[in-house]
Amino acid sequence: MAGARYRPTPGPGLIPAPVPAAVVWAARAAGLLLFVIVVVARGGPLSAQTDARAVTFPTTAVSHGQWRLAEQETLIPDPPGYPLLAAPVVTVLRPLVGSPVWCSSRPVPASLGGGSQAAYYRSLLHLCSSQQPARRALPPWYRSQAVLGVLAWLVLLAGVQLLLRAVHRRPTVAEVVAALGLAVLPFTGDALVESFHPQDLLSVGLGCAALAQCLRRRWVLSGLLFGAAVLSKQFAVLVLLAALVSAPSHRDRAKLGGSALAAVVAGIAPFWAADQAATWHALSGTYVAGVGIIRSATAVGLLGMAEGTKLAIARDGPVLLSALLCLALWWKARDRLSTPQAVIGLSLACLATRLVLEVSIYEYYFLAAAVFLFVLDLAAGRLPVCSTAWVLCTRYGLLSLASAARPGWTATGFLACAVAAFAVGLSALAPSAHRPVVERKRLLRSFSGGGPGLVPRG
Repeated sequence: MAGARYRPTPGPGLIPAPVPAAVVWAARAAGLLLFVIVVVARGGPLSAQTDARAVTFPTTAVSHGQWRLAEQETLIPDPPGYPLLAAPVVTVLRPLVGSPVWCSSRPVPASLGGGSQAAYYRSLLHLCSSQQPARRALPPWYRSQAVLGVLAWLVLLAGVQLLLRAVHRRPTVAEVVAALGLAVLPFTGDALVESFHPQDLLSVGLGCAALAQCLRRRWVLSGLLFGAAVLSKQFAVLVLLAALVSAPSHRDRAKLGGSALAAVVAGIAPFWAADQAATWHALSGTYVAGVGIIRSATAVGLLGMAEGTKLAIARDGPVLLSALLCLALWWKARDRLSTPQAVIGLSLACLATRLVLEVSIYEYYFLAAAVFLFVLDLAAGRLPVCSTAWVLCTRYGLLSLASAARPGWTATGFLACAVAAFAVGLSALAPSAHRPVVERKRLLRSFSGGGPGLVPRG
């Protein structure tokens, strides 16, 4: 019985219904076209927080082999995964998408006025309309590496598709809905248009692909994908924790965790050798210089603490809480961690802890939780009503509240959205969401020669 494998059977309804593979590929192509249309219709990438420059410059430096400069140019606390993965594309397609200078033809936001803030904005984003060097005109945004954001979305799409295929074992309506849904999901467009964070799209996609390999018992490949996801964005470690606790044996956990650690170490090593201090500042996610107390409209953001302390709570707290949650479930309810729906739900719950302790509000912060909510609906074989409602409440309700209400009300609403996502994730592990143990054992005996899947615990 220990060697038996569990193959989840599709339930009744539209979402798990099988479709021809050609239909799925057509939906993927339509989703890509739709996503590009959405991004272009919104005016293309614009980084009001100047993250476009902070992403573009390190990628350009890596493409030239300048490891030390890449870390020194990392102005936002991100690991070096995205520059590492994007630099080969920049090198091959230079100068088409290899410009070292970010350029946007959109006007300066009216909220900045016309003073020093507007001048600082121009100096960082190099507006195409206001700066035209004599010999070499600055390229439009789609040649300033912004097109790589579309490739990051494709990685997200591929990861979600692999995960759904691992759950349902064949092409289904779920993959069609996912391809079109990810194209119009507001947070996927926000990640590029509002703040240019392709690394978030990349990390979530790699995390989904890694979970898919877990379901197929390919532990080393899953670990390598998790390592790449963590290198792209630190929050992927929360999904890794869920995968580790769901692995059926200590040996499988060692393969998964060891390969993930090896990938992270290999990715960081050249930067660490070039500049240890700058690399540590980027990896920590908490490095701030000369910043005192900033109050923002979240539960942690409103605390009267220094910004570095609040960032430590926001970045390290979710890892600690998720680790405790995973250990508690492994100790008390390990028999419920054997299904794909449970693994995805636990991943969502861990990602929601990040929102609970977040220090500020940006649209792309909701991306990972929104995608896993969406995938959980489809993996469970139901229409994505729950995930759609959550996305509408956060993207349009909460963000509108933030611009009109007092910070305390906004913080309460933000916390409520985070707790709701956490509760939905944990509901996938409730006893009512799983077959009784006796029935599952009967299925194990009938599927003992079946396809790959997670090994359940009896």
